[in-house]
Amino acid sequence: MPRFPEFAERTQLITGSVFEKFRAKMQEQGENLVRLHIGDSYIPPPYEMPVDAGFLKEHPGFNRYCDTFGIAPLREVLAEKVKTDNALDATPSRIMMTAGACNALSVSMQALLNPGDEVLVLSPYWPFFRGMVRVVGGTAVEIPFYTPLYDDPGLHIKAHLEPHLTPRTVALYLNTPNNPSGKVLSKRQLQQVADFVREHDLWLVSDEAYDGMVYDEHEHFSIGALPGMFERTLSIFTFSKVYMFSGLRLGYVVAPETVLRNLNKIMVHQLYGPSTLSQQMMVSAVETRSQWSAAFVDHSRELRDMFIQGLEISPQVPEGTYFLFFPIKDYLDGRDYWEVIDACLGNGVSVAPGEDFGKDFGDYIRICFTGEAPDRLELAVRRLNEIFPR
Repeated sequence: MPRFPEFAERTQLITGSVFEKFRAKMQEQGENLVRLHIGDSYIPPPYEMPVDAGFLKEHPGFNRYCDTFGIAPLREVLAEKVKTDNALDATPSRIMMTAGACNALSVSMQALLNPGDEVLVLSPYWPFFRGMVRVVGGTAVEIPFYTPLYDDPGLHIKAHLEPHLTPRTVALYLNTPNNPSGKVLSKRQLQQVADFVREHDLWLVSDEAYDGMVYDEHEHFSIGALPGMFERTLSIFTFSKVYMFSGLRLGYVVAPETVLRNLNKIMVHQLYGPSTLSQQMMVSAVETRSQWSAAFVDHSRELRDMFIQGLEISPQVPEGTYFLFFPIKDYLDGRDYWEVIDACLGNGVSVAPGEDFGKDFGDYIRICFTGEAPDRLELAVRRLNEIFPR
């Protein structure tokens, strides 16, 4: 019974921001710090931002509550988008707007899990998802997955996953293109995941935040488009990545109407619904995506290549997303891992420590190669090469 000054037990089950422990040192660096720790784009959106007097006059309800599932014009253009780009069997009634992918993933866990239930979490994974499982009393069962696929593309996925099943398993969390490893699953690999999920009557939570962020002839496939998968898949997207608008805090879920109704029950008790104005702003951006998105992805690939070519070490080349993710155990040079992380900060570069992405990655770091302008990235490369000499 958490009477004053105690807090509920769930607050002890999760951590705050992944980067909270570095806040003081990052603040000390000020503008000198090259921020490679967070997944963001330094480029402002290239599409028109129609928030002027004329736009507001044209949308007199911009300041009002809207349908908690989202405004009709945006759900209509998104239905066309996911049909065309992702081959998902979507209609406007099968789309629910959320306050970013974070909100979508959080309400998904609250809707799918009872206390004691388990979710198979393929690792490395986006750090906050584990906390979302824990806060509802669930257990995240970590399975090393994406990094082994780089070494063994023919991995027998069913045999790899089945030892982790228990009678309490209710769902599997998939993230491709993957943050942090940059791995992009092939259609053949996705089919194996789909077969496993269907065989064991599991839900599939498909985190597709990096939809479209793929390089070098790789393709992003939505697992919910495979036969027999749409009815059991929650496909989750965001405007934070390819749309270059993380500050907008807008995302959406594509799923059957029965799924969305249950997610919506929970969302309305948290935030009622996402911003009406934010949704109105994105209708044109979705309609014009083919005019600008490829240029952004190409530029991101150029930044990836520039960063990798400048480093004196050789990380795994990511197939998609914003990130390099690699172990540094061979570059410690007698130093402790956390000494090296501190040395990065002391040298004016922030990186994300690997342990936050899964228990098997305590000697890794994650670097974002899109969050700073090219001249700042070149500065970061020089500083990192002082810390990680070949």
